[in-house]
Amino acid sequence: HTLWNAHKTPQWDFTCRAHAYAPSSGDKIEIALWEDGNVSKAEWMGSATIGVDELLGLDPAPGVESDDVVLPVMWQKKKKKGGGAGEEQTGTVTIQTTLVVADPTKSTSSSTSAAGGGVVKTDDVQVTRVDPAHFARPVKRLGVSGGTAPFFQLKLLNPPEGRTCTEDHFIGKDLSRAVDEIAFYEEMLSIVNSDNEECGLRDLLSFGFEYAGVLTAPEEGVEEGEDAERELLVLRNLRDGCSTLRLLDIKMGEKTASVGWHGKSWSHAHRQGLMDKTTNSYVEGFRLEGFDGRPETLVTMDPLMDYDSAKSAKALKKASRMLLQHMDGREVVMHFLDLHQGPTADNDVNLEEVYSNAELSELVFHEIVTRTAKLAAACNKVTVPQKWVGSSVALGYDSGTLPPRSKDEAAIRSTVLVNIFDWGRSELNTIEKMQTMPAKEQQDRQEFWNYYKGGMERLAWVAARTYLHRFANADEWKEITLTIYDFDAMSKDDFMGTATVAVEDTDVSEIKLSNTKGKESDATIAYSLHWRPCPTGSRLKGTWRVGIKSAKNLPNMDQDSVSDPYCCIKATSTDGKHCFEQVTRVIPNDLNPVWDATLDLPIASDGDALKKALEDGKSGLGEGDLCALLPRGVSEGTALRSATVSKIRSKEAESPGFLEWKNRLSS
Repeated sequence: HTLWNAHKTPQWDFTCRAHAYAPSSGDKIEIALWEDGNVSKAEWMGSATIGVDELLGLDPAPGVESDDVVLPVMWQKKKKKGGGAGEEQTGTVTIQTTLVVADPTKSTSSSTSAAGGGVVKTDDVQVTRVDPAHFARPVKRLGVSGGTAPFFQLKLLNPPEGRTCTEDHFIGKDLSRAVDEIAFYEEMLSIVNSDNEECGLRDLLSFGFEYAGVLTAPEEGVEEGEDAERELLVLRNLRDGCSTLRLLDIKMGEKTASVGWHGKSWSHAHRQGLMDKTTNSYVEGFRLEGFDGRPETLVTMDPLMDYDSAKSAKALKKASRMLLQHMDGREVVMHFLDLHQGPTADNDVNLEEVYSNAELSELVFHEIVTRTAKLAAACNKVTVPQKWVGSSVALGYDSGTLPPRSKDEAAIRSTVLVNIFDWGRSELNTIEKMQTMPAKEQQDRQEFWNYYKGGMERLAWVAARTYLHRFANADEWKEITLTIYDFDAMSKDDFMGTATVAVEDTDVSEIKLSNTKGKESDATIAYSLHWRPCPTGSRLKGTWRVGIKSAKNLPNMDQDSVSDPYCCIKATSTDGKHCFEQVTRVIPNDLNPVWDATLDLPIASDGDALKKALEDGKSGLGEGDLCALLPRGVSEGTALRSATVSKIRSKEAESPGFLEWKNRLSS
């Protein structure tokens, strides 16, 4: 971390993360020193290097802190005309080291993991050891997902007694890149399996990923003597049983960094804080960090569409991440539930045999609403504030196939994912720990717990509100507004034209679009509208099938290129209480786009389905007028990409519905 105004004599007293050590490996440690430029580029001040064997000395004693080792800090001089380059000493840096050795003799069979095995005490953490006989060897590396930790494919040979698991039930995460998480997982496992509800954590931690312990296994393709053995966290494999997993990684909290917390420097925390204030973290207390299994509508929203076609993969990845981070919860859920393209397109299926995509998305989201409400309620039961910085919530389901009617509702619900994860910068706080903390640290824990809890309350509220407007209308839809926008990744999408139509059976028709002044233009849109009933016993009466065929003669809204249009449909219910929204894919560089999209506008069989979901989440949560509790959002379209973050935040914070929601969760 940065020490401001320390000048030439900084004293950090900072402990780095542990790293595996093999004697005579030739490994070296380099300490690089930088002058923090705050918001400007940091300047290099020099570095010091020493071999690990030299640092530890001969026959190092485990657990004993070494004496101070003073290293010269060297600076590479630039080569000047008529002179030579070289190194000069600019100062010194003092370091210490401690060798920690795992003791495999301290094992006991009194505690076993979910996949069999015992517990081994390593340093101050009891590590649950998984019996290697339960898994095939060697293990295959799968690559990196999201962060920097590699994952490994695990094949379960013989499930533990009393358990029914597929061979792909678990996945391995490289422990060497997850050292900061192991203590949290072990404490979490202990709390979940105990009867102790002292801090109210058990219900909340039951939403964590299933953790079985640590497995030692050789890696496939690595020869013996080349560090083939891998230590792996054995976690639930979220892709098990899914043909195509659609998964959201939602980072919780208005602030996602803390100075000095788990090695976070002032400069990094400051930059992270600046980013937090430009994303949905600042507006709703959470933001989208990752989206696996994206629908085509989102894939076509290329954030670098208007830039050089030879853009790098790195630049595209960074820009795509920024696009996700700026989406509000309503827009995130809209894409999450979009099944109108790909293998779940249901134009030619027999609904007597399979669920429609609208039925599947409604059922999945009904389950998510229930579980996120339970999760938010569980946060309010915790009596000791936690500091979970940068932790995430996973929402997921199988978006790769339409389930058969023979598959009952409970079986589909069981495949839905709502989990909390990512504990690299988190601690499990207890009453005992809290009592030993200075008042300033106690205040710090309360501050960050309020961020986390507030984000979770908001996420559950957004989920319930979205369900109300998408799936809770049991009456009729009055009208549909068809609006075409020009997609712009980093600014507000440009309006291109709009038309409003009545909800009634309509064959393909071409109608004029109105401009910003409300006058008819030369631009047209071709659409159709037909009612499709669902089979008897369905949770939906049926859906209005809105066909968005094409548009012609659209105005060009870009100065140096051709516009990239997409169509947004907004439907309003007859009573005005429900508003449905969905978009088509983006067609790049085309003023006469052809979408050929079919979007479903559902009508519910049971208007009280949301009330039941909320009551299952927490008693009393679904009482009264839900339209007052869950009003339409103030952020329309792409408001977060139009530099109005602070304005949206102030409006949303004043919502009486959300304040009442928080009161119900905390009561």
